[in-house]
Formats: sequence, structure tokens, C-alpha cells
Amino acid sequence: MRSLAFSLSVSLLVLAACPPPSSMDTESDSSSSSSSTDPSSTGITTSTVTSTTTATHSTTQTTTSDSSTTDSSTTTDGDACDYNLMCEGDEDQLSCLHDCGTCNSDSTCDNATETPYSCPDDCDASSCDNDGIVDALSEQCDDGNQNDDDSCTNACAFNVCGDGHLFLDGGEECDDGNVVSGDGCSATCVTERRTVFVTSAEYKGNLGGTMGGLSGLDLADSLCQKLAASAGRSGTYMAWLSDANKSPSSRFGLDDAFGGIFELTDGTTVASGWTDLTDGSISHAIDMDENGNVVDSSAVWSNTKVNGAAKGSNHCSGWTSNALDVDGAYGGTSSASMGWTDTGKVTSCSGSARLYCFQVG
Repeated sequence: MRSLAFSLSVSLLVLAACPPPSSMDTESDSSSSSSSTDPSSTGITTSTVTSTTTATHSTTQTTTSDSSTTDSSTTTDGDACDYNLMCEGDEDQLSCLHDCGTCNSDSTCDNATETPYSCPDDCDASSCDNDGIVDALSEQCDDGNQNDDDSCTNACAFNVCGDGHLFLDGGEECDDGNVVSGDGCSATCVTERRTVFVTSAEYKGNLGGTMGGLSGLDLADSLCQKLAASAGRSGTYMAWLSDANKSPSSRFGLDDAFGGIFELTDGTTVASGWTDLTDGSISHAIDMDENGNVVDSSAVWSNTKVNGAAKGSNHCSGWTSNALDVDGAYGGTSSASMGWTDTGKVTSCSGSARLYCFQVG
């Protein structure tokens, strides 16, 4: 009996010292223990089952830990975005619109696929940090300065024609805040140039009478147009001339917003814009005719103030009279001050004078 008790004690010590068996080993050992153990040895059977249960619990904990590591890795890959403005690696529009924006120019910003950086034609800049780092989701550009006249404005938008910011390095000659031609700055931000000349011919106060049913201001405009065409000049020309009702300021369709260059037939600047033309002096006397010939000091029918408005009643009866006792107000080709259009003098409509012709379109 002592020998049997000693053997059982040794067996229990061995079991306690050994590492937990695997599930398969546990099942095998449990089956073996059940079949070989005497029913009367209940203490041994209970110890074996307890050891098996503990081993199985340990295996389950290890499996749970491995599953948690895998989920964390997947989440990190899905949010990959290095914000370097290049769509690469695992980045896509869903995970990294900042780098992966595209553009379908249709004047409508698709916030799901387009950004101000990727599609400036459709998407306006919504904010600006001016820190030199482009936030593609809200900025088209960011050069880190407050200069509006370089390639990136201080609103973090690309400097483009029509935004009102002059970008000389970008090829703009002007930028009046629109893309409309005919206002002195073309739709491509090129300064519009308008030719001005004094007629090579001289006319009495009635401008030669009627021609083709025309008289007065209409006849004067027609004379200017014909002379321009004869010299190979394109465009629409009108006479700088006023009667009782109409004047250049009301007839030309130009105002202070016009910023084009008025120039002689050789390209010499007369004035830069309507405001400059009508401020009381011009940059150069209008002393060149339609053919590019310099004209000696001559009187020019006008009856027009320096601001382009009608001067008074000295207009040769609406430029229809050449009577000796009817007068007309005039300017002169030798003056670049207010005398170019208004000498403050009048002369008989029976005499002869030239006309100023302006390209207005």
C-alpha cells in the first residue's frame, strides 16, 4: 500500500511540473486517463481535467490578441495620406482627396473628386493661410506672401486674366477685372490700342454739304471712316465733334472705365485711357494724319470741351452751314494742353479746318 501511495505522489508531482499540453494532447491524455484510471482513484481524474481546462483558456487568449493586431493594421492602411500633392501608393480619392483630386472642367466644383488645387477652373479658393504650404482642399496655391501681382494672389488663388490683379510676369498688359473686350483691356488682358489722327483734308463749316444723304455729325463720322479705310486702317472711326445735342462723351460709348491707349498712326501715345484723354492735357499733340504724315499747325473743328462734352452754340448750325456770319469753335494741332480741343476761340464757318478722328471700336 505504501508503494502505491508513493507512486501516486510522484505522478502528481510530474504532472504539476510539465507545461500545459496542447488541445490535441489534452484530449488524448484525458481520454487515456479516463480509460486507464481506476474508478476508485477519483482524485487523479479530477486533477487531470482541471489542468486541461486551464490550458484551453490560455490558447483562446492568444488567438484574440492576434485578431486585434490585424484590425489595427487595416485601419492605418485605409487612412494613408501623406499630403504631398501626389496621388501614390495606397492613396485614393476616398482616403486622400487632398493628393488625389482630379478635374473635369465644367464650371461646377465636384467636392467629391475635385479640389481648388486639382481643378482651379471649377473650384475657388475658400481660405488662405499664406504659410507657403498648399492646402489642396481650400487653396489653389500658397506662396507665403501678400503680393497680389505675382502668380499666386494673397487669397491663395492663381493670378489669372480677369481677376483685377495685374500679373506682368504672366504676360498681362492690363487686368480690369473682367474678360470683356472693347473696354480698353481685352479678354486676354492685352491693352487695346485706338488710333487717333487729324484729317489730311480741310472742310468748311458744313463739311462739304451733304453726301449720301448724310449731314452734320453723321457726315463727319463718315468722312473719318472713309479716310481711315483709304489708309488701310480697320475699326470704327468717329469725329471728335459736338453739336447742340451730342458730343464725344455721349457718342463714343467710352467712359472712365476705358483704359486703352489712344495713339497716333505711328504708335505715339496720346493718352492712356479715357480719363487721361479728358483731364485737360494729352501726352502728345494730335498732329499726324491718317497716312502718318505730320501736319503743320492747323485749326480743327471741335466745339468740344476737354472733358468731351459740348462747349456751346458755336457749331456752324449743327455743322451744316458755311455762312460767313455763323461761327464754329475749334482746337489746334500744335497743342497738348486744353487747346488741342478748345482754344477758347471761334472762327467763321466760311473758313476751312480739319477734323480729329478717333477709333472707337
